[in-house]
Amino acid sequence: MGVARLKESGRIYEEDFANSNSSLDFKWEVLPNDPARYDAGRGSLVLKHGSDPLYMFYKPLTDIKQFVMDVRNSYNPDTEGCYGGVIVFVDEHNFMEIEEFLDMTLPTPLLKTYPWIRLVRDYNYYTAYWSDDGLLWNIIGSVELAGAPKIGLYLKGDGDHPMQVQYIRINKGTSVAVDNLTKGTVVDLIDKNGIVLESRVCRSEETVVHFDMGQYSYPFEGNFGVKLPDGNRFQAMDSIKLFRGDQMYFEVTPDLYYKESNPETGEDFDVLLYPNTDRFLGYLTAGGSATQEVRMFAKNPMMSGEFRDVTFALTTGTEKVQIAPDVGGIPGAFSYSITAFSISPEASYPFWLRMEREESQDRYASQVKFSLQMYSTYI
Repeated sequence: MGVARLKESGRIYEEDFANSNSSLDFKWEVLPNDPARYDAGRGSLVLKHGSDPLYMFYKPLTDIKQFVMDVRNSYNPDTEGCYGGVIVFVDEHNFMEIEEFLDMTLPTPLLKTYPWIRLVRDYNYYTAYWSDDGLLWNIIGSVELAGAPKIGLYLKGDGDHPMQVQYIRINKGTSVAVDNLTKGTVVDLIDKNGIVLESRVCRSEETVVHFDMGQYSYPFEGNFGVKLPDGNRFQAMDSIKLFRGDQMYFEVTPDLYYKESNPETGEDFDVLLYPNTDRFLGYLTAGGSATQEVRMFAKNPMMSGEFRDVTFALTTGTEKVQIAPDVGGIPGAFSYSITAFSISPEASYPFWLRMEREESQDRYASQVKFSLQMYSTYI
């Protein structure tokens, strides 16, 4: 796990057309819808010239008010009047084209094409960029367009040089946000090798910090380090993939496990419990023991960062279930909540649950159900 969970993904669409059997995503609207005019697969989306302009609109972008669309393409027309690129189309009088074409107005014809094209939408404002490598971007210009635009790719002219699109990605932004912070909290952006690349400090009027991910590989593999104002710093051992536009939520908790026995070998093994999920713990059969005890433990999975005052509390089922700390490998005094004052990195806190058999003969009424809540205040 990391020190922040994904609150909202920034990834809208991504395609490299590598699958030779791939077909165009159903969210694309193609006008005219002539399969002979395009081909998706074998490493590129190929748009072909014809008697009419060809448009490929990605329909969800009409309603998404803020996004970044990056297109890697190859288009080298040798005929005047042939154009290709990215388009924002409201109507015949209100549109924006990021054009690639052969400029014949100069003394020496000049091929104006870009390896990468970027379109940034910020509500009714649209900004165009170009790049050689998809990392460093140069602005072309921007326009304001109202209405409900169709946005995507286009190809015009009757030439015979197709436009090849090798890659498209659409994200909600170029940065990654980390929320749920307090004043003075320091957040480090860490790569997969454990190197701190950047740091941000949460200011008094904010609960969030932002990292511009444009200079890093996509997706970015790494994690965050979060240092609280009291000096307690959390950093996970593993890496996660971050996509531009991701909104992360600072939240660290111990991992909760229980011990289960293999009926064939009698050996114990650990079972991870996932938040907000149900788990069957076993049977208490009539004529047998009236209670069953289950060994539990909470593990701190962090590389650094101490969990303090972690409370484990039964919120339902307390008439049949109780909880106790572990004392030398056996249960201590049973009650309805216990507190671990400190769980160090990679350390575990063991405890016990005791369940009492329900005497009802009804199948459903005899089930013992309970909820266990784990919480800690670290902000």
